[in-house]
Amino acid sequence: MTDPRVARTQQDLFLALDELLSEKPFREISVSDLARRANVGRQTFYRHFESVGAMLNLRLETELEDQINSIQTDPSQAGEKERLRQITLFAFERVGAQPHIARAILSGEAGSNALASFREQIIALWAKEANDPFSDVPSDFLEYASTFYAGAMSATLQHWLDSDCSPNAETMSRLVVMLSNRAGLDWSGLELPSE
Repeated sequence: MTDPRVARTQQDLFLALDELLSEKPFREISVSDLARRANVGRQTFYRHFESVGAMLNLRLETELEDQINSIQTDPSQAGEKERLRQITLFAFERVGAQPHIARAILSGEAGSNALASFREQIIALWAKEANDPFSDVPSDFLEYASTFYAGAMSATLQHWLDSDCSPNAETMSRLVVMLSNRAGLDWSGLELPSE
């Protein structure tokens, strides 16, 4: 269990980062800027994170854990569409809560590691599903399939941010479910050429 003071300090730092990102680009934000805005000392920042990039990585890891835990664990309690709705609703709600951090990650401004972590989250979330959409993807195409889905989610979340988070997160999660179910995948006949 996390010490509430640690959680509160980290939350204050994330709020400070979100505020600073509304004022200047990610690459221009220093540890000193964050510490000042969060009203903590630089040493306090370094007790929690080794860098601003590490701070974002922890946020992504924590959100993945939170997202996995938020989804009903018993597949009999929710069908495939409902579980997809839960996954996407969580994503839209988190993005809407700290839009500037989300935009920095999704746009690539926060660096390729943050964007790669987002893509890995997509794969990790689906791997937890009974009906993992990547389970029947030929191994040669797994990277493409996961990149496609992560790219679609990134673009959709970014467009939603640019639209001032309208329509609401619930409506957007239902839209993603509808769009995801429009195309049935048939992998037959898709092969990489032999060398």
